[in-house]
Amino acid sequence: MPTEILEILNILNMRGHLGYIVGGSLRDMLLDRIPFDFDIATDAKPYEIEEIFEDYLFYSIGKKYGTITIKYKDYIVELTTFRKEGIYENHRYPTEVFFTENIEEDLKRRDFTINAMAMDGNGNIIDLYSGISDIKSRVIRTVGNADDRICEDALRILRAIRFAGTLDFKLDCDLKDAIIKNRSLLNNISKERIASEFNKILLSEMPSKSLKLMADTKVLDIIYPKLYNTVGYNQKTPYHNKTLFEHLLCVVDNVPKNFELRLAALFHDIAKPSTLSVDKNGIGHFYGHAELGAKMAEEILRENRYSNSTIKKVSTLILYHMKVHDNMTDKALRRQIRKVGAENILELYELMIADRFCTMTNRDTKFLLDRKNRITELLKESTSKEKFLAVNGRDIMTLGFKEGKIIGEILEYITEVVLDDPSLNNREELEKIIIEKYGR
Repeated sequence: MPTEILEILNILNMRGHLGYIVGGSLRDMLLDRIPFDFDIATDAKPYEIEEIFEDYLFYSIGKKYGTITIKYKDYIVELTTFRKEGIYENHRYPTEVFFTENIEEDLKRRDFTINAMAMDGNGNIIDLYSGISDIKSRVIRTVGNADDRICEDALRILRAIRFAGTLDFKLDCDLKDAIIKNRSLLNNISKERIASEFNKILLSEMPSKSLKLMADTKVLDIIYPKLYNTVGYNQKTPYHNKTLFEHLLCVVDNVPKNFELRLAALFHDIAKPSTLSVDKNGIGHFYGHAELGAKMAEEILRENRYSNSTIKKVSTLILYHMKVHDNMTDKALRRQIRKVGAENILELYELMIADRFCTMTNRDTKFLLDRKNRITELLKESTSKEKFLAVNGRDIMTLGFKEGKIIGEILEYITEVVLDDPSLNNREELEKIIIEKYGR
């Protein structure tokens, strides 16, 4: 236990209150993992927590639920008053929250046994629901009846799957049955809450573990039915010995841990079932699947309330993921950078490298890696200058052009000129080119 966390527990004790490390922080400690944050449960009421830790920066956003967040030295810590909950409404939230005086009542309301333990400052652990045993057995099990816990808050379906995947645990049989039986309750959960939980799955070390569980329990069919259509799909091509879904999972696991890139990896071939054509030799082809896939991904992400910037990036990566050409010159690479966007180009190559790696033959990716390295050098060259172009819109207007569409048209033209011959990227040369092309 970090010294700073022990200090917080001691401060509570000295002020006459109980304090316990609870939830994921204790679970991670028992798994010999370093917790990213710490949760402390206490009998102190929210106003008392604020008084006790008034010298430390705190946030009271969750105060009505009994939670005060403080910054204690280098740690962000959530302190929550012992509580029990009323009846859940719409399979999402409890109608009421009641503060209580004992930790046992607080632990009773928690979702899974591995999250329903508490440890005091002396290292004594309260484990009413055999959480330690379940950690040793590597199983996710609910506190109490699995059906009841899932029906209270359907988001626990995704939480259970995420914990099983990220911790490499298995789902308890009763819990798995409850998830399959009640998976449609996820339709009552806001798209934003689902996306938040799903993003955590994507950012785990091996998202494929949780994604496979989502497919096995048919949860995927509720959240992303078009993605579920790829499960078991035979690609009918000598380049792939995996089903389409297995290929997508391989690509997701093999791109860097960036949720937009992993979204693109997950959806990059989603249009294949819609574009399949089979030639006379029985070989499958998917002409136009990148273009259609970009549109499908945009629709899916918009429906699931992702931001416009995320939608744009993901659809761009999918749109261009098949644009793999041999022997690209620097001139061609600069054009590709401009078309795809400097902010997207390196991630596009990460996607293409993983996509190529996850074929039957693990096709050579060295040429793509070399090209990515060259693009990195070209990006450094362009950003080492104050601006990419030696002239801007205001400079063009000094030549006698009025503000409007013509300025954008000229900038577009001289960008192409500079991409063809970077030596022309100086003001004098560009002004001469503009006048020759457009007059004045």
